[in-house]
Amino acid sequence: MALLAAVLALLVIACGSRREFQGSGERIYFTGRSDDGQRIAYRGGPAPGVMMGSSMTCASCHGIDARGGTRRIHMSVVTAPDIRWSVLAAGEDAEDSGHGDGHETYTVETFRRAVIDGRHPDGAMLDADMPRWSLSDHDLADIATFLKTLPAD
Repeated sequence: MALLAAVLALLVIACGSRREFQGSGERIYFTGRSDDGQRIAYRGGPAPGVMMGSSMTCASCHGIDARGGTRRIHMSVVTAPDIRWSVLAAGEDAEDSGHGDGHETYTVETFRRAVIDGRHPDGAMLDADMPRWSLSDHDLADIATFLKTLPAD
């Protein structure tokens, strides 16, 4: 089942440039490209080889539905948490979200710290598998808006 999910995610990513997106945040999530068509710059985290030359996207690890899971990426096995906004905003009460021992409630600002600096809302470091990205405030807000549209169940 995990293999099927990984194949589907890769197909969506591969076809992402031909897909109609509902907004900028959805496009960034699936393609890693901002409004101007430029690739979102990778700024740290896993070794660049693991990141396949920074061609990875949010969907590569978190899945097409942002529910996370365990995936084989290149030669590594990555377990990514559920990043639907309903889970991020629920904080440590969210069960089976993949966030470890729970986390404080995310806001757009703490989500920014997670994506750009690799830190949980409480300041603790995220898992080393989480890449860091150079995103504008506008692009980051767009991704958060997209995650808020995903169903809670």
